[in-house]
Amino acid sequence: MSQIITPVTQDFYRITEVFNDDLLRKLQEHFIDTSAWPKQPNIKGIRSYYNLSMEFHEVLSGHLSGVKKFIESVSNRQTFWNGGVLWHDPKGYQNKTHTDQSENLSVNLQVYLSDGPDTQGTSFKHNQIWYEVPYECNTGYIMFNPTIHEHGMRRESGGVRQSLYKSLRFTEQEAEWI
Repeated sequence: MSQIITPVTQDFYRITEVFNDDLLRKLQEHFIDTSAWPKQPNIKGIRSYYNLSMEFHEVLSGHLSGVKKFIESVSNRQTFWNGGVLWHDPKGYQNKTHTDQSENLSVNLQVYLSDGPDTQGTSFKHNQIWYEVPYECNTGYIMFNPTIHEHGMRRESGGVRQSLYKSLRFTEQEAEWI
């Protein structure tokens, strides 16, 4: 199985058929009980998150090698994975629009692991126009230059959001996280 990557606008791509059924199920199994996950408040609601183990990170990185090659072909630069995190956002959650602050965040990848209303996906602003990809299981986006482009949730979620977030940097060594 290979991912399908479609341009939405400059620096923003939709990605579909990201994981095979077995890996998708393994990711979804992490969400069976999120009660012990650390919490992170936002503009509306509280996100729970789970930092993936190094072993699982390596499995994902191997599965996403074609995505990494695509990113490197678009950017004309070598990239390096940062760790991966699972996000569980309750109904009504909203992550305010923002630009990322860390130089470790050169490219973001978020894959939705559940279905929900299309309006609960991440929005991306380019040339004063907002773009979105539909919120569908095993679908997501690739975003280049998240420290330049405003992005986030322009509306509160109409349902539970469950997703995988991974990012890449252009430097071999991680900078200090902000």
